[in-house]
Amino acid sequence: MKRPQIKQYNGTDWPMKAAGLISDDINNVLSEKGKCSLMLTGGRSAARLYKAWRDLPAFQQMTGVSFYFGDERCVPPDHAESNYGMAMQTLFPNGVPTGCAVFRMEADATDQEEAALRYADLLPDLIDVLLLGVGEDGHIASLFPNNAALQECKRLVVHITGPKPPFERLTITPQIITKARLVFVLEPGSVKAQVLLTPLQSAVNYQQTPVRLALKNATWLLNVPFTQEQNERLS
Repeated sequence: MKRPQIKQYNGTDWPMKAAGLISDDINNVLSEKGKCSLMLTGGRSAARLYKAWRDLPAFQQMTGVSFYFGDERCVPPDHAESNYGMAMQTLFPNGVPTGCAVFRMEADATDQEEAALRYADLLPDLIDVLLLGVGEDGHIASLFPNNAALQECKRLVVHITGPKPPFERLTITPQIITKARLVFVLEPGSVKAQVLLTPLQSAVNYQQTPVRLALKNATWLLNVPFTQEQNERLS
């Protein structure tokens, strides 16, 4: 079974260590291609990461990065639940770096199916760097366990109704995740660290545990170390 790289940091070091690692990989892509497509995620861990990342000199100096979003709640951009709004407040409070661009997922549009199609048209053939949060149920982006979107094999972005509010959302589909060049899973807390053991230790499929999609070419960034017992179970 494919296994991701697992980086374990303590809680206070996690934001800066994670930001530095991600920043280094973005710079490697920029050195190779002259541009980089980066897909952002939402959530509290992402907010902590973004606040640390924005203060790195490499972030302020980078150019040629296109920022996209992996999912969005169907709310206005200034709503407290908006991933775009959170990113603008935490990652871009001083503006988007010169030569970079941010592409908002317009999930608040009246026609959400059309909004999903429009966003798919904006996306490059593959995402260079993909950031994913993970829920306690193992969901990533807004791909929840046993949701029909996990079976989507043609479209890149779809409208879904999720099990938790805000219920209406737009999300990328598994194709984006499995094709991404580099994937980082932001994994906070001991409870969610335990969630990771399920796809690593058993044959559950990604329909039941969507984070299983993020095994190939992935690095999981833990902000609490696995216990000795957990590490032994992974060996």
